[in-house]
Amino acid sequence: MARLVAVTGATGNQGGSVAKLLLHYPDDYHVRALTRNPQSAAAQQLAGLGAEVVKADLTIPADLQEALRGCWGVFGVTNFYDSKIKDDPGSEERQGKNLVDAAIANGVQCFVWSTLPSSHKISSGRLVSRIYEGKYHVDDYIREKGFPAVFLYTGNFYENMVFRSHMRYNREVDRVEFHQPVIKETTQCTYCVVAMLYVQKDLAAVTKAVFDHWDARKEELHHQYLYVANARVTPVEILASVKKLTGKDGVYEVLPTTGVPDRDIMFQLYNELGMYGSKTLPDENILALGVQMHGIDDFVREVLAPHLRLPLV
Repeated sequence: MARLVAVTGATGNQGGSVAKLLLHYPDDYHVRALTRNPQSAAAQQLAGLGAEVVKADLTIPADLQEALRGCWGVFGVTNFYDSKIKDDPGSEERQGKNLVDAAIANGVQCFVWSTLPSSHKISSGRLVSRIYEGKYHVDDYIREKGFPAVFLYTGNFYENMVFRSHMRYNREVDRVEFHQPVIKETTQCTYCVVAMLYVQKDLAAVTKAVFDHWDARKEELHHQYLYVANARVTPVEILASVKKLTGKDGVYEVLPTTGVPDRDIMFQLYNELGMYGSKTLPDENILALGVQMHGIDDFVREVLAPHLRLPLV
């Protein structure tokens, strides 16, 4: 019998990738897609693919109690850029804890939580981004409750080059232009390079692998941190991949700000201290789950070049 898995953020990048992959395996998983707006185009697309779309707001505990009823598993993620969090950063931690409480009350057996480490700890209090801290405090809450969970440390998303319009092709000068806030072009620090993640391929695959292996490897996976990033990649290396696959030269420009102070701090943290210290990428524990991670060439070939309307050479 297919196991019922609730996916939060199901109409977004992370949750959407997980929901869509699990929907390819209807004999194994039934997807309950949680969203505040079941009538949205993204929600209706999931419904068309076979998902059970349920209205649920992470700020409303009663919504979650009902939404998780009967669920075997949960993929949990919060979105700092959601207006409910952006206007009240403390809401991210509350939303995460609401989700955990509802999962515990409903006897969820496997909880996969998308998270980040403490920027306060990494920087000794010097570069503190609330994008990091809200998620990190939910980790502590999960451990305090002794709740069965796996933590996914995510890399910076390749998809942001498309979603945030960081890269465009200037046809007048026949050149790719990469505009990104704060992140330096290169660095002398080996580990102060952004760890990158192809969300649509790899976050989804890692989450499914955790669900697939949970029964057999529960003791090993319980409260394990999996580093979901393929490699540390500089902007220069990204442009080199574009050049290799499309033949187009590129130029990188560092913009002064993202317009979001906490995001600026996060990027400066990357510049000065990196994301995950000396952790080897890809993570050997992910490889042991049978997941083969994807890199910048894969993303350029499959997503970025088509987005820029550039043929491959």
